[in-house]
Amino acid sequence: MAADFDVAVIGSGPLGAAAARRLAEAGMRVLLLEEGPAISDPPGAHLRNQARFQADPDSYLPEATGHLAFFDDSQPRDRLPGAAVTEAWGGQGTIWTNLCPRGDAPWDALSAEAWDRYYQIAESYLGVQAEGFERSIRQARIKEKLSAVLSGEGRAVEALPVAAQFGPDDALHFTGPHDIWASCTGIIRREGKAETLIYENGQVRGVRLNGDTIEAAAFVVAGGAIGTPRLLHRSGIRPPALGRWLSYHPLMVAQLVLDESLCAAPGDADRPPRLQIRPTPEAEWYSVVLRDVSPFQPEAPDQEVDPNRLVEIQGICPVDPREENGIRYDDASHPTFHVPLSAADQARMEGAVADADALAQTLGRYRAGCRSTWMPFGFAHMTGTTRMSAQDDGTGVADFDGRVWGFENLYLATNGLIPTRMAVNPTLTGVALALHVADRLLSGGD
Repeated sequence: MAADFDVAVIGSGPLGAAAARRLAEAGMRVLLLEEGPAISDPPGAHLRNQARFQADPDSYLPEATGHLAFFDDSQPRDRLPGAAVTEAWGGQGTIWTNLCPRGDAPWDALSAEAWDRYYQIAESYLGVQAEGFERSIRQARIKEKLSAVLSGEGRAVEALPVAAQFGPDDALHFTGPHDIWASCTGIIRREGKAETLIYENGQVRGVRLNGDTIEAAAFVVAGGAIGTPRLLHRSGIRPPALGRWLSYHPLMVAQLVLDESLCAAPGDADRPPRLQIRPTPEAEWYSVVLRDVSPFQPEAPDQEVDPNRLVEIQGICPVDPREENGIRYDDASHPTFHVPLSAADQARMEGAVADADALAQTLGRYRAGCRSTWMPFGFAHMTGTTRMSAQDDGTGVADFDGRVWGFENLYLATNGLIPTRMAVNPTLTGVALALHVADRLLSGGD
């Protein structure tokens, strides 16, 4: 009896959408599964494209976080109170920040040439660009100001690539998973919770979905760095590395009032800036200067500030992957987290705060009530939970093709595959990996 589909992709976020499109473009009959409902129109579109968020960027974050399902936000820091999933069409791709730098810590799953090729395809799928922000008055002046200071430290200020395009009205259209799959025929979308994978002798035959069984010739699990290992655990697929080696980004945010010399005149139209300061051996964190969204309630006398004078600084600090750090599961596959910070992790965080203070002093001042603060730990950029390994030696869940060790037709497309400590936003790297995994599935690993 023929399988219902050539490939079933479980999870509709950016990585699942990219894998599904790549496979469908090769002629595969692809089923794309998502357990949650639509939260945007059309399903999988970026929530932020609504006019109200364009007019008031700071109103967006409360709306976006309302679509996160937190596991237990009362936990202490090393238990990751910010750990959450988005169960909706498009997953976290409907609410993400769309920042798309290339990775800073490649590993030898791919050659340098292959990494470059897949990054280019990923950038095309996501509509990544940086050139449009160069028209920002703030961007040009901030870049000049910071470059004069940081060049002596061996640090560069660069335009930050973003998965978004400027429209005729100069509003940003943020890429969501809908933009990835919309142009592609051959993808069937279906809502329903993937309960367990059904397999025997290293061959997955089907996925149990709301009591039904859907069969496919191959399966790609793209449930994110939390949902993917949870489905494997729930299915009885429990290699030693599952959930281990977890890394994430403690995320520091501050908002500044820029010196007037760095800004467009009050009331003049100016595109928002997007700038990055990539990590160096001496400054291992990743710094971003941009006007995006703010989690703060400004205090007097700064409740009302000319929008052209506002920017945020984000400090993104990598946590060293360690085998003992990770997700633990109970008998019901409910996850809890254990990721204590090392002295080196904490030193990077202290460095990021001191760096933000210096950047703020160079560019202006902190807005009252908006000094550097850490978002709940686990909130941003989890990796490593289903990590790749060159050999089936217990240190990885999948091989360098993204295929789960011991299985013939079970592949993963998740940031959980990333085995290295990465300082920058990992989404573009994850999409590049998903494309590589799709191609390896198509070739049968040959």
